[in-house]
Amino acid sequence: MEYLYRYVTIYADLNDNLIIFPTGNSPTRGTTVDLDIPVQLFNPYTDEELEKVIFQAMDLCFSIIPDDNDKVTPIEKLLKIKGYAKTVKERRFISFFWNVDEGYRITPTKKESRQGYCSMVDKAIRLGLNPREGEIAKAIREAMKLSTL
Repeated sequence: MEYLYRYVTIYADLNDNLIIFPTGNSPTRGTTVDLDIPVQLFNPYTDEELEKVIFQAMDLCFSIIPDDNDKVTPIEKLLKIKGYAKTVKERRFISFFWNVDEGYRITPTKKESRQGYCSMVDKAIRLGLNPREGEIAKAIREAMKLSTL
């Protein structure tokens, strides 16, 4: 099945190591959720390596059906830490979105007390349908700088 959009979530730690999750449709919630197939990238990495893993994660979107009965998030499982808030305490979150009409959009987030990650829509980086080589990596690095813990 061909999808009209892809959404990837990116968590960056204080050393800019990345955990990237492709997303898929929740069968019971009707929402997009992280799939339990993380892609990791450890600093230092080149822009080429960054773009390669982002596209790898995008290719994994919608590749499996998530288990809605599993109450542990994929990032908690990967890092073996109980509780989502504890797991992401020292991590920034970047939203990476693509659709057939708009193209690529990278959105930084800020952490808000008792609300979690909130998208900084006014700081979203829109790259269109055909970004040049390196532009996606540059935008992700910029979003990592703008995102707050």
